Amino acid sequence: MKISQFPVRKFTRAGILTSALMLSQANALAEQVTLDDAVQLTLSRHPTLLKFRPLTRALEGDRQQALLSPAYTVGANLENVMGTSSTSGVQAAEATISLSSVYELGGKKSARTQVVDARAALLDSEQYSMSLSLLGGLTQQYIRVLAQQERLQIAERSVSLAEDALTVITNRIKSGATNDAELFRAKSALNQAKLELATAKVNEEIALQSLTLFWQGNYEDITLTGSLNSPATNYSYETLFNQFLSSSNADLLIKSLDLKDAEIQLAKSDNTADLSWSVGVRRNQGAQDTSLVFGASIPLFAEKRNSGAVKSAIASKEAELLERDTKYLDVKAILFKATKSINFSSQAALHLEKEVMPYLERALELTKEGYQKGIYTYQEWFASRDALLQSQRSLINYREATLLNEALIEQWTGQSLKSFTFNLQD
Repeated sequence: MKISQFPVRKFTRAGILTSALMLSQANALAEQVTLDDAVQLTLSRHPTLLKFRPLTRALEGDRQQALLSPAYTVGANLENVMGTSSTSGVQAAEATISLSSVYELGGKKSARTQVVDARAALLDSEQYSMSLSLLGGLTQQYIRVLAQQERLQIAERSVSLAEDALTVITNRIKSGATNDAELFRAKSALNQAKLELATAKVNEEIALQSLTLFWQGNYEDITLTGSLNSPATNYSYETLFNQFLSSSNADLLIKSLDLKDAEIQLAKSDNTADLSWSVGVRRNQGAQDTSLVFGASIPLFAEKRNSGAVKSAIASKEAELLERDTKYLDVKAILFKATKSINFSSQAALHLEKEVMPYLERALELTKEGYQKGIYTYQEWFASRDALLQSQRSLINYREATLLNEALIEQWTGQSLKSFTFNLQD
């Protein structure tokens, strides 16, 4: 799958979509909308990503302002006007026309542009990480829809089994082989199964709508086909965390520190005071004389007065460093838990599929045959049926957990798990 450019960085094959691609051989949505189409729609329509466009334009304006030099000022001054005696009227007036500005010292313009550039790099990294997070959420919701569809199939089978049981019991009652109490229990079981089926249908609609909201669509317009089947895995937590350290999510934390460094340099640039200058022409009307006027001034003790701003900027970076370390701890916890969960749930699903469910299927057949022959009771037949359905639900839960955690890991590492090379343990 190739994902188009959005709008700062170019996406390659998004690793976080691998799980969803594996789930279905025919990822078809209504009106021929594929999973790739869903990704494109999400990237182009989701407000979380759309907000980066005006933010990028705002930074362009900030950089334009940062590159400006101090403005020139034209001034006019008239003295000795409208006084008394010899200064009455304008005969002794002195008029001065001047041009003034500020000459920035300490590399202030460069420091300003470095801050804006650092903010732009941080925004770029935020956009990319947000895109990965959003596509990770899309993948996870896709998995949840498929899981709910399989739960719906189990609910339908539960109704079918309950209807079959009611038919068998009704026939046995007609032949006088059982009592009405079993008939009432069978009817109750059927009605309960129908309620669970209705609940499963509602949950499927909710899951579908949650999926289509990623591109502001409608659940009635989509259909999904696929399977939750996935191979048993055994991933290494250390390998995954190292991959995170080279991912865009870790790069986001680095860019945050780069911005703090730029802000420190900007604050330090104010340690050097700016030189204010002016040049002008003065006309003495009384003496009929014209002369040039020069002026310059510079504030005193600039570094001392600016020490608080520098101290604040340095402390802000220290806080950002601690925030980064906190995030590392959070990610370690996320990846460790996800790795352990994947390794367990994938093996558990394999165990259920190979070592548990075949026996439960056979037990259901035998108890049904035995009940019809009067060997087993209805309770024993019902217990076998319930055990099989519970096992099937557990299988779905384990497979769903495996793929959800894979999508979570791919979201944080920014890379498909299928591209990792792991040393599998026995």
